[in-house]
Amino acid sequence: MLSRRDIVLLATLFLCSFVPLAIFGWGGSPVMTAVITVDGATVREIPLTTHEGRETFTVETPGGTNDITVDGHAIAVTNADCHDKICVKSGAIAKKGDAIACLPHKLVIEIR
Repeated sequence: MLSRRDIVLLATLFLCSFVPLAIFGWGGSPVMTAVITVDGATVREIPLTTHEGRETFTVETPGGTNDITVDGHAIAVTNADCHDKICVKSGAIAKKGDAIACLPHKLVIEIR
């Protein structure tokens, strides 16, 4: 049987569980930027958080070319002239920490 003190204790613990949320906030939406690098050198940075619409462009590397499409808050390699096309098969990425790599062209797209 729960006594009045038990109910007060449970209510207090329940309310205290929201203290970290009050201190650190809801977190909001993180600012995400797609960073495109070729052989370790940054070629382009695209702010995905504020990006609207669809944009397609080509990145030329010494090994070949990659067509990249930014659609809303996601980015993908839509065409590549490498032999395995693993970067195209990776699909679109949209979360912080995701990456696409085209090893024959030494191209990396990372969301930071």
